[in-house]
Amino acid sequence: MNRRHALQLVAGAAALPACTKVGTESASGGGRQPWTIPHVLRYSDNEDPVGLNPVVTTHASTSWLAQLWAAWLFRYDEHYNPVPELCTTVPTVANGLLSPDGRRIVFKLRKAQWSDGTPFTSRDVAFSVALVLNPNTNVTSREGWNLIARVETPDDRTAIFHMKELYSAFLPTFFTTGGANPCIVPEHIVKGQDPNKGPYNSQPIGIGPFVIDRWERAQRVVLLPNPRYWQGKPKLQRIEYRIITNADTLITQLRSHELDLWIQMNPNYLNQISGINGVTVVRRRSQYWRHFDCNCDHPALSEIAVRQALNTAIDRQTIIAKALHGVGELNWTVVSPDSFAHNPNVKRYPFNLQAAGALLDRAGWHMGPGGVRQKNGTRLHFNFAYLSGDPAWSEIIELVRTTWRQIGVTFDSKTYLSNIYFAQVQDGGIMNSGKFDVCAFSWGNTPAPTDMVGLYAADRIPPNGQNDLRYRNAEATRLMHAATQTLDRTLQTRLLGQAQAIIAEECPTFPLVQNVDLHPASIDLKNFRPIPASGPFEFMMDTDI
Repeated sequence: MNRRHALQLVAGAAALPACTKVGTESASGGGRQPWTIPHVLRYSDNEDPVGLNPVVTTHASTSWLAQLWAAWLFRYDEHYNPVPELCTTVPTVANGLLSPDGRRIVFKLRKAQWSDGTPFTSRDVAFSVALVLNPNTNVTSREGWNLIARVETPDDRTAIFHMKELYSAFLPTFFTTGGANPCIVPEHIVKGQDPNKGPYNSQPIGIGPFVIDRWERAQRVVLLPNPRYWQGKPKLQRIEYRIITNADTLITQLRSHELDLWIQMNPNYLNQISGINGVTVVRRRSQYWRHFDCNCDHPALSEIAVRQALNTAIDRQTIIAKALHGVGELNWTVVSPDSFAHNPNVKRYPFNLQAAGALLDRAGWHMGPGGVRQKNGTRLHFNFAYLSGDPAWSEIIELVRTTWRQIGVTFDSKTYLSNIYFAQVQDGGIMNSGKFDVCAFSWGNTPAPTDMVGLYAADRIPPNGQNDLRYRNAEATRLMHAATQTLDRTLQTRLLGQAQAIIAEECPTFPLVQNVDLHPASIDLKNFRPIPASGPFEFMMDTDI
């Protein structure tokens, strides 16, 4: 599944490295700064997590925390390659663990313990699959999972997935960190609980290098080393995730050295951060990209011409220059440039107010009272939803308000906290419930570009997926599904490229900027390796401060 984020991000140039390590040397010839607490990492991401269980939320903050404590079959490295975690081997046709038709996948499991000391077995894997497939579990998407016919557990160390048909993205989808995916949960704890509101969601246990010690709502999450982790104990002795939603407060705490790390800072704060003694900024190419989504069920936004006109009336270069402080890279499609399936030749919409107005004229939208276009009693006046607490988004929205006003389009804007904005349909979430005309946020792509099926296929509208746009195109849907049913990367690339071209032509979504992540960090932080395919906390055994 793709990960949503409120976006304290920045779009960046291709010349930036994919991954940067920080703190290879300490201050004063080997000593720590006086404000550093040895082996205690204090970080924030300017958000308040929806919950702690990634089975029932795709919020980025939850996913990043889960990298530290949860149970995964595979992690992902900086080259988008799977790294065995609770699995011992990557299933392939060559090693016999994947059948040539893709309908039998064998996961060989390592011997490990849950953090409470209970042995981890294949039964936990089978139980977790059943939990995801349970219609009462509020997962955001069952893309791929719905193709699992059954899970066979011939012994404690083997889980065999029998598939109804080939699903090419099985590896990043099934219990891995390469996206906003569900983790494996312990059957002996979760069985019998309400999957959405049960105690596991606030006090989970896993098989990661750390354990959740406590979650103090709206204040912090404290993690301690997992003494039973199969790789041993990490170097960090404590991690504190500080829940700070006010960026000014966050900067103040960086300046006073009450924080050691800010995950994904907004570019608006670069100048303020640059003068802080003992703090450097780690940059890396991001999996995230900023965009606007249209609610295609809206009478006006159901028209392709209207969506094309709005897209043409966005001044992306000014957005990059003003709102993102000159750091930005245009990407006109819904797949990141780092992906093998990226189609750079889709239709583009360079800023042109005259062309945008002409599109609306030809579609029969004429100026009405107050300079707002109308047709058949419908006005081009929208409700625009976006997230609070991000000054870059606020500036982007105001820049777009100005240019859209010039073509006779207006909107009322409203901001929401991320835990309301990203909530599931069952909990009244703004995006998933379609409570917007236009909205703004960021997607985080996974290592599998076939995951775009969950975002834009006609049969993946919430609660059956993440198509919050309510976009419906039969041919694009066919192409995206076909790409999930082949292991041939060349064919996948062709199918997904064609689907990208259709989506770009019809404009249900307006890609704005491909991002670069900014992580202000203490110069004492060592071996910090944020990974483009998954997030900041993928490999934390050697991270220390």
